[in-house]
Amino acid sequence: MASPSRSVPFFLRWTLIVTAGETLGFAVAAVVAVSATAAGLSDAARYPIVVAAGAVEGALLGTAQYIGMRQHRPRAGAWIGATSAAAALAWAVGMLASLLPVLPPPPMMIVGAAVGGLIIIASIPLTQWLVLRRRGTFRWVPVNMGAWAVAVLWTVVPSPIVDESTPVAVLVLVNAIAGVLMASTVALLTAHTANRLFGTPRPATTASRAASRSSTP
Repeated sequence: MASPSRSVPFFLRWTLIVTAGETLGFAVAAVVAVSATAAGLSDAARYPIVVAAGAVEGALLGTAQYIGMRQHRPRAGAWIGATSAAAALAWAVGMLASLLPVLPPPPMMIVGAAVGGLIIIASIPLTQWLVLRRRGTFRWVPVNMGAWAVAVLWTVVPSPIVDESTPVAVLVLVNAIAGVLMASTVALLTAHTANRLFGTPRPATTASRAASRSSTP
């Protein structure tokens, strides 16, 4: 008899668990970032605090992904630790511009944004792949990079409707909604590949079982 957790289709299991984990993680990072801003901290003082919160986000995402896996799991500590470090790196890169005393010329800004964006979307999947390190798993990198490239767009959507005068409660709510949309996008767009790498193997069909029995001496 199958256990209740295995009776749930992998696609649904992965999507729900990863969405919950990343939503919670992004909520932590967003609340810390908003609170640090509301407290009047300087950009330099706020930077390490938010980067640390980003590490918490990564740890929660990595934990959720690990729970969502059914087979071929990597070592839990390595997977969660790598995801945490990669998320911290992504936040660190994303916030670098706030530390610049003067904005560079537009051409340099464009190049910097392109390089920074690439690091942000590649940091988590590439670091996770280094933990997997088995044949046939590199597909995890481009699939996740594509998923994150789409998902992070949700965090840009609130920009036109919020500014420094927006009440903290509204900022938290708007970022929470953006976080749910971002998390569900990542979960949905990575579910198929996650199933191929970490899902339960498909049971043999009747025909294949019959062929196997007939070939057995």
